[in-house]
Amino acid sequence: MLRRDLHTCIHRHLSGPSAMWKSIRKLFKATNENSSARRFRVLILGPANAGKTTLLERLTDSPAGAAIVTRNGKRVKEVPRGYDQRGIHNVDDEITYASNPTFVFHDSGGFEAGGVKEVEAVWKFIQKRSLASPSQQLHAIWLCIPTDNDRPFGFLHSGFFTKSTAKVPVVGIFTKLDGRRTKVEIEVLGPAPSPSDFHDQAQVVDQKVAEFVNGLETRFRKEQYPPAGFIGVGDMDEVSEQSIASCNELLEVTMDALPHETQRSLLGLTVWKRNRRIHTAYVLKHVLHAGAEGNIMVKTPQPVQDEESELCTDKGFRILMVSE
Repeated sequence: MLRRDLHTCIHRHLSGPSAMWKSIRKLFKATNENSSARRFRVLILGPANAGKTTLLERLTDSPAGAAIVTRNGKRVKEVPRGYDQRGIHNVDDEITYASNPTFVFHDSGGFEAGGVKEVEAVWKFIQKRSLASPSQQLHAIWLCIPTDNDRPFGFLHSGFFTKSTAKVPVVGIFTKLDGRRTKVEIEVLGPAPSPSDFHDQAQVVDQKVAEFVNGLETRFRKEQYPPAGFIGVGDMDEVSEQSIASCNELLEVTMDALPHETQRSLLGLTVWKRNRRIHTAYVLKHVLHAGAEGNIMVKTPQPVQDEESELCTDKGFRILMVSE
């Protein structure tokens, strides 16, 4: 129904692109209202201090300590910073942020290497939620693997990759790449480098960091049931162009990993308010007729960023976004 209605409104308004875009937004808004199923649910795994809290804060454009944790239908009154430490909450807790309550997160509460109880609890949760009703169903798993230490392979010894997560895709996230870069800089430049040393050896440092991450990905891809996609993130402590770009890439990798169009549509609806560019690309990529060609100009009352001014998709369409 959604696909057919979108085809209708798109082709009806090709002569009036501004009206067309308003129709698309109105349609998506209508599908999102009054529906308890319009929530995208993610299980985020990783050891304590893997950067999970910071990642969610950047992803939802939220300040530190803004997580809302709900347990057994009741809100936990006090949620300390770094709630992902072992024992503070369990995997059934719902974690949301006021900036985007349609994103629902579940955290394993400290998924440590060799933690049998944690692994068993996670598998029970995945099995239960993969068969749950639409409003309670798990859609994706984010596996946070910190790279700022020399032993990031704890998951490989947990037995997690010996079972299939079925229709719930896993995305491997190599976190704290800034910490890995600092380690490499000390290794390459020594304990007291000069500013010129950083400039002269930047390419060497970049190469060593890339080799480290590529080695990790290769190790994980050899597992029986490896993640469906990978992404590396760093410098997530503050809002910056880099942290925003990393969040956008994570959403895109997750979108590509989802097995069904309905799930991709749900994620697109979830990120609508946060990232117009990703949602626009989704509409063009997954809804427009294949083989059609042309340009669409979209006027928006919001300021248009440089990377949003022109979007290209594999369907042959080019969309130009301009401020009204």
